[in-house]
Amino acid sequence: MKKIIIILDGLADLPLKELGNKTPLEVAKTPNLDYLARKSLYGLMWPVKGIAPESDLSQFLILGGDKKDYLGRGVIEALGTGIKIKKDCIYMRVNFAEFSKNKITNKRIILSDKDIGRVNKISQTIKVYKTVDYRGILEIKNASENVTNTHPGYKKIKNYSVAIDGNNKLKCFGDKLTSERINNFIENFEIINGKTLLLRGAGKIRKTKTKKLDWNMIGEMPVEIGLAKLFKMKVIKKTKNKIKEVINSKKSIYVQIKGPDTYGHRGDYKGKIKAIENIDKMLKLLCNQDLLNKVKLCITADHATPCLLKRHSNNPVPILITGRDIKGQNIKKFCEAEVKKGSLKIEGKSLMKLLNSI
Repeated sequence: MKKIIIILDGLADLPLKELGNKTPLEVAKTPNLDYLARKSLYGLMWPVKGIAPESDLSQFLILGGDKKDYLGRGVIEALGTGIKIKKDCIYMRVNFAEFSKNKITNKRIILSDKDIGRVNKISQTIKVYKTVDYRGILEIKNASENVTNTHPGYKKIKNYSVAIDGNNKLKCFGDKLTSERINNFIENFEIINGKTLLLRGAGKIRKTKTKKLDWNMIGEMPVEIGLAKLFKMKVIKKTKNKIKEVINSKKSIYVQIKGPDTYGHRGDYKGKIKAIENIDKMLKLLCNQDLLNKVKLCITADHATPCLLKRHSNNPVPILITGRDIKGQNIKKFCEAEVKKGSLKIEGKSLMKLLNSI
């Protein structure tokens, strides 16, 4: 049976005083999500239990990957960008940023191709690739992946990163030779451009036991396309209407819909409410019983991005699963407070097995 997984990026939140101790999802008008929830099994999902995950790690586990096979944000985005991956190189995700003294003042700025061209004359063994907007990839030849992040908002733990509070300008530590090379490169970058590089997710390509998924994925950003390549999924890049594409796909299909996460990072609860309501309008096409009788549909989030914190958190996220042979449970609204009453209490790594078993 065809399966559909829709990930609403950063959907979940925490209660806000400004909203009468409700979350943006509770306040948002979501008639279509509520309709689907009433026909669903619902509850809570911990994308990666105990940590505030990045989107790539949580989605990697949701798709059925094993944490020990996770390659790091740098490699995944490099794959998604189309960079030719070299076995003797490590890759790190880059944010181009502004700083003043020892503080990061803007974590997301856009550099020109000319700026990047000047930077890439610094070293023959370290190269910066500009990808999308403020994002980039750092490629370092003959280096160790055992180095820390310089992005103050993400702490490296083993082979993955977790979201934390932080704005201090950081140096790279870990493997002595590699970290010294990275720090020297950043210093020269700052001299040339007056900006800095926030790095995270060092990793290198290696063989893993990640299983192929005969699914389609709607993906536009490097991280999504990179994940699709890891799982050998077919990527659908350009589509005017993601939900129509989901319905028309003959294969099982996975899509992440952006919007709520961006406003969560900004602390803009009004913007987040509007983003959720816009997504809900898109989902109206799925509120069709004939369609639901032919599929298994899951709607959830890859992590919470509370407006109060302006970063990812370790809170669980709402989840619903509906479709053929699934009897609904009584629920007033699809939101954090209501889904707690549901029967589902799972971790992200268990989602694929659950969908295959019900």
